[in-house]
Formats: sequence, structure tokens, C-alpha cells
Amino acid sequence: MSTSFGSVDELNQWLVEHHMGAYWDRRGAASEAARPFIWKGGDIDRGIMSASEMIPMQMTEMRNLGLRNPSMNGRATPVSLGIQSLMPGERTRAHRNLKSETRFVLRAAPGATFIVDGEPIEVEEGDLVTTPNWSWHDHYNGSDQPMVWLDGLDMGLVGLGVEINERYTQGQQVVDRPPGYTAMLAAAARPVGSNGGLLVPPPHHYRWRDTYETLRALKEAELEGDPCDGLHLTYTHPLTGGPTLPTMACEIQLMPPGFRARAHRHNSTTFYHVFRGEGATLADNERIAWSQGDVLMIPPWIWHAHETHSSDDAVLYSITDRPAMQALGLYREESAN
Repeated sequence: MSTSFGSVDELNQWLVEHHMGAYWDRRGAASEAARPFIWKGGDIDRGIMSASEMIPMQMTEMRNLGLRNPSMNGRATPVSLGIQSLMPGERTRAHRNLKSETRFVLRAAPGATFIVDGEPIEVEEGDLVTTPNWSWHDHYNGSDQPMVWLDGLDMGLVGLGVEINERYTQGQQVVDRPPGYTAMLAAAARPVGSNGGLLVPPPHHYRWRDTYETLRALKEAELEGDPCDGLHLTYTHPLTGGPTLPTMACEIQLMPPGFRARAHRHNSTTFYHVFRGEGATLADNERIAWSQGDVLMIPPWIWHAHETHSSDDAVLYSITDRPAMQALGLYREESAN
């Protein structure tokens, strides 16, 4: 792999100019009001793949780029989104922390694995894995290809208090649970008694093939879907049927060719990742075009409406702090007539 950057400093400066923040380089952008912002997929890919070549794991505990909205003046959002990579053979140091985390997989070959509380979770493109707070976790790329995923965090909410982080004593976890352990114990037939030893909430693996089958079935049933979001799914908690995690919800929506959404707004922060297709979002009278790989942030209480432009379906993955706002009794939303 070749790179056009002559040094790490040059890479760091390029990332700042393109509104990305490297875990190993603490610089930010400044402005006053929160405005919608889009990170282009080409820039995200160039940043993380250049970092994958130039930043060894010995230099940083994780190769993570945080997406920073330049209008936020360094302020943290309740939920945030970043991108992380592991090259073949690399593994992170195991730890646990108070923040909850979600991982939506962008690239993975056989052998790409998340390890949560001693359980190996091998993943594919489009899979989602949750890491509830205070779960031991580390990641291992046992494949021969780069492993890349989106990190969803509730760091802004946790930061209202203090973040607590504890390292695993042996460096990496002991894998002492079989693959699919928590999924089996959270299935329709469950162990009698104390939740089968499950953590509450447990980690969970949502496979893309299952998610896509649901979306396809809804489309084949010719359901109209939501006027604001199309065919819209939320990744539900496997035990409670509630939101993905207590502080944040991960969701995915399919919008067919020619879809024109009704405008709506809500006082939660939402990040959208364009997993498939092309289109645009009209946000406070600004038309923001997007295509596969882009990430769009919509701040709270901004009118926005999606539309599709390609001949194929558009699929948007999103993460929002709506569950936290609802739990606090603060959530509001409204749609245009």
C-alpha cells in the first residue's frame, strides 16, 4: 500500500483540514452554531487507510478517527461516531469502560473478530455488534484483509460524569465462551432462573444477512413504510425488546428509488452512514448530496428530509441518542404536514 503523505505530522494536518480527528493527535476545529455536516466517504477511507499504513499499534492503543463537526466548537455530542481499523494479524489491548459502544462493520474478511466478555464474535460487512458498558472487549483481525468499522459511542453522555477505564491484566482476554453464547442464551428458549449468567444488558451480534432479509421482506410485502424514513428498522435489545442500548439506538432504513421523505425534526442527535445508494438530505434549506460511504450528522431540532437519486435502493445506517432523551422525559419530535 502506498501513501502520498511524507510524515505523520503531514497526515495529522490533512485529517484536521478534512474535519477528522486522530486518536493520537488532539486537535479540533472551531465554530459557534451546530450545523449539519457531511464527511465524504473518499476522505474517510483515505484517512483511515493511510493511518493503517503509517500508525503502528505500538504507537496507539487504537487506530481510531473521530468525526468532528467543525460547527461544534469542540463540544461533544451526546453520541458520537468514529472509524477504526485493524490490519491483518493486529489485535487491540483488552479493557472495559463506562461508555457503551456499537460497531457497524464496513470491511471484514473471514477471521475478523470482536471479543466481548470472553466470547469471540466473527463478523462480516454490515454486521452490528454491541459492547455494553463495563464489558471487557478487544478486537482481533485474523484475516488477510483490512478490518474497518464504525464506532458509535455515548461518550458525551458519560462525560457528564467521569469516564472510568480499566485495562485487562493479561493484555488480551481469555476466550472462554463459545461463539454465539449470548445469542443462544437470549433466544426464545432460555435457561430457567438467573438469565443464564448473562450480563444485563449482554453484548449482541446483529448479522447483516438477517437485517437485509427483514428489509427485503418488508419491501416485497409492498408496505409503504414511514413517510419520513421509509422502511425503518431499529436494532432492538435481545432481552427487553427496547432500544439497542439504554443510551442510544442503532437503526437502519431502506428508501426505494424515487423516495421523497416528509420533513421532520427531533431534539436528538443523529449520525447517518450511507451503506448503499445515493441521494440527498434537505436540512434547514441546505441540500446535502450523499453517496455510499458518506457520513451525515444532523444536530438536534433541525428540519430534514431524505430523497433518493439512484436506480437502486438507498440504505442508511444511523445512531441516535433518542433513548437517553426519552428516559429523561426530554424527547420531542414533529413532522411537516
